[in-house]
Amino acid sequence: MTKEKISPTLRTNLQCSSIIALCFLWTSTGYLSWLYHLMDFVKPTTADWLTEVIGYLFQAAGLFLFSLALRYRKEWVLKKSFFVGSIGIDFVFIVLSVLSNSMITILIFGYLMNFFHGIIAGFYLFLLTTEVAPSYRSLVFGGAYGVASIASWLLSLLKDASFLRSDYALIFYGIFICITIGIILSENEPFTIETVTYTKATISTGIILLAGITVLLLSLTRGIGFYFPIADLSEGINLEFSRAFYALGLIIAGCIGDRSRKYGAISCLIALVFPFAMIALSNELHASIVLWVLGYAFFGFLTVFRVVVFTDIACTKEIFLYVLVYGLMFGRIGDAIGSLTGMAFSNQPVFLVLISSICFVITFITFFVLYNKLYMPVSEPSPSSEELLEELIQKYEISPREAEVFKLLIAGSTNGEIAKQLYISENTVKFHVRNILKKTGCANRTELTRL
Repeated sequence: MTKEKISPTLRTNLQCSSIIALCFLWTSTGYLSWLYHLMDFVKPTTADWLTEVIGYLFQAAGLFLFSLALRYRKEWVLKKSFFVGSIGIDFVFIVLSVLSNSMITILIFGYLMNFFHGIIAGFYLFLLTTEVAPSYRSLVFGGAYGVASIASWLLSLLKDASFLRSDYALIFYGIFICITIGIILSENEPFTIETVTYTKATISTGIILLAGITVLLLSLTRGIGFYFPIADLSEGINLEFSRAFYALGLIIAGCIGDRSRKYGAISCLIALVFPFAMIALSNELHASIVLWVLGYAFFGFLTVFRVVVFTDIACTKEIFLYVLVYGLMFGRIGDAIGSLTGMAFSNQPVFLVLISSICFVITFITFFVLYNKLYMPVSEPSPSSEELLEELIQKYEISPREAEVFKLLIAGSTNGEIAKQLYISENTVKFHVRNILKKTGCANRTELTRL
């Protein structure tokens, strides 16, 4: 099928989806390769702390730097060479972090890799915001992440499920990166923000801060719940296979999010309930497995919501465009804090559940405050009788003198009373009344008052 036979909207959505999917595929699997290599030098629990806490914070730092560039050096972001150069540097750090043979260099190159992962994520979120219409944004993002999640799972199955631990994975990452750069450079047009349609909705810095706190709390609560004792199912389900349900949840979340932002938002809050439900049904293995699967599916709603809520906010005014990365940035900070809390209190399950419960209550409150500000329509006050009267005067082109007669007329004044109040004769009043009735198309005073 040629380009001419594909609608511009579909072609743009497919290109953005491909770039997002490829970037997420090689950054997420590169991250896993680094994690597996690190586990050859330290215990798994230490590796988790070094990657899921510090590594995520470096990703958040990369996203923040991209935000600063978008705010103060927008011309950098609009250059494709900046994107392509960042991809090349990221690949170098992936290779160095996987091939290094000392703990220090593995950590240094790994954290630099995570930092550039954040910058790369900033670029594809920029494309999602500026190139994709709001009505397709959730599906483009959720679908791309979903496809990439399934692809990363399939890659993990190669070579007896040890492919991501091998150096051969770097060859695949290089191929994926070359394809990504090819798609980016396939269009001659530079990046632009001229295509953005700003909604001019009422958004303040207070709402932006509230949205950031809400996303952080959502991610934090979800992260703590992952460390509940019952969350580690040793039988009945494979952890890697659960990514398939996560991918399905991402795609469904994308469809629902574009149809109704409100339903997508509510669904992401539901994801936080599953860890508590698993505790309540801890003696029922099959029920726990079902809840685990549903939990992973609903996590897809959280992933889509925390990104799309900020891409929508970024499109309200040009001055807010730089916040388009804040959803993923605050989400990564919440992921890091949640992982740190979960690992710190994993041996104290009662205390861990208590902390999670407190976080859930706070998240619930902030979520619905944000929900009411973003998604609940504000009822307009009913116009006063004076405003309605002025509207009629403008509509029927009633002159200033006729307007004075008109106001007294519908107030119930007689011709004589109107004449006395305006210091004119009754014949002049009758003349103005006839003109008013003619302009408004009314037969008499009763009809005029009803109008």
